[in-house]
Amino acid sequence: MGVFKLSLFVLVLSGLLYIYKYKHTQNLQIPFDGRFHPDFKEVVDNFRENFERGIEIGASLSIFHEGKPLVDVWGGYADVTTKRPWTEDRLSILFSATKGVTALLVAVFVDKGWLDYKKPVTYYWPEFGKNGKHEITVEMLLSHQGGLSITNGTIPMQWIDEHPEKVYRFLEQQTPYWKPGTMYAYHAITYGLFVDSLLTKADPKHRRADKIFKEEIGDKFGIEFYNGLPYHLYYRKARYGPTPFTTVLWKTLTSLDLEPLLITYKLMDRESILSKAVTSGTDAIHLDTALNIPEYSKIPQSSVNGYSNARNLAKLYGIIANGGKTDEGILLSKKIIRVLEEPLTSGIGLDGTINPTFGRGVIVFTEDKQMIGIGHGGYGGQIAYADTQRKTGFAYVTSRLKEIKMEAFYKEVKQYRDIYYKCLKKHLLKKKA
Repeated sequence: MGVFKLSLFVLVLSGLLYIYKYKHTQNLQIPFDGRFHPDFKEVVDNFRENFERGIEIGASLSIFHEGKPLVDVWGGYADVTTKRPWTEDRLSILFSATKGVTALLVAVFVDKGWLDYKKPVTYYWPEFGKNGKHEITVEMLLSHQGGLSITNGTIPMQWIDEHPEKVYRFLEQQTPYWKPGTMYAYHAITYGLFVDSLLTKADPKHRRADKIFKEEIGDKFGIEFYNGLPYHLYYRKARYGPTPFTTVLWKTLTSLDLEPLLITYKLMDRESILSKAVTSGTDAIHLDTALNIPEYSKIPQSSVNGYSNARNLAKLYGIIANGGKTDEGILLSKKIIRVLEEPLTSGIGLDGTINPTFGRGVIVFTEDKQMIGIGHGGYGGQIAYADTQRKTGFAYVTSRLKEIKMEAFYKEVKQYRDIYYKCLKKHLLKKKA
């Protein structure tokens, strides 16, 4: 009886908290701005309405088609407490959407001949092969098949910035948690540690991952993305807001979707593979505070610590979707883009969660067994991807996280995408007429 009363209390309390939050959010005068093609007004109206309903708190949405922006809008607050508005140049943490951008950087290296997906990591980083890692190929590492999601101990995150050689030695001593290539599980934190190190080792100039992106993609193609946010840009950062458990509980109860609670349960179980994975690599940090501190925000770690906005991500993936070529040059060849679209893993991972379909560092998004794009989602709602069939780059970025799911397309974001596709169909018909 005690358990029943407690459950009923939690249910009622979460409902009251949700209603309170909804009503008080409604009273805010919500900032909203941007630009868009008139044929896509329905997308923008839906996005704006979600701010008015309190579903969106602070976010940006951008869509490029054939290399040109069709939608570029933003709204809400970068910090609700101080009423600091979300502005055109706002930057937000991307969490795992950072992984997708880094996968594109690896693809650039493959295009240049500096990396080969099929070769073992030891070809570029000989010391990596210790303790049973000698058979791990570049593509195994990228597709979460290397068995390195869980580490033996952790290191301070600051070492990435201050003592990279110590980071390399730590990674070299790791032993795979399973036989590489036989199964997979999401490398939530360690992906960035290993892939960033591999990029530096393979780079002819041995540059750090953040500098490689800036020089090979950012400066050449006008893409503002930071793997670690520089101190002098911190004033543009949206304050990260975690997902309250009451929100997770409310959405689970109202949608009958048990996945958020399942993931939360696994994260709370210290013996679960998922829990061990998110506390591996670097020392456990309290995300509610640490990633809002400049000293942590500036550290490059391409598992979680990328910063950008929807406009820049949509432009980046829009180049990929449009064949990889622009007036500034070739970002990726069509051959490599086709390789990125090849799925390598899918289904239930070793961690017990239903993982997306992974390719070589990107998620291969599918619906009804049809591929709709390549890119990556991030904790709480971030997503950016390239739809090569429709020549579309799509990106949504928020600092107020929605819920905890492995699924890349959250309800509202999927709604924006579906409305866009409907508008695009009419837009293309109008152009033919």
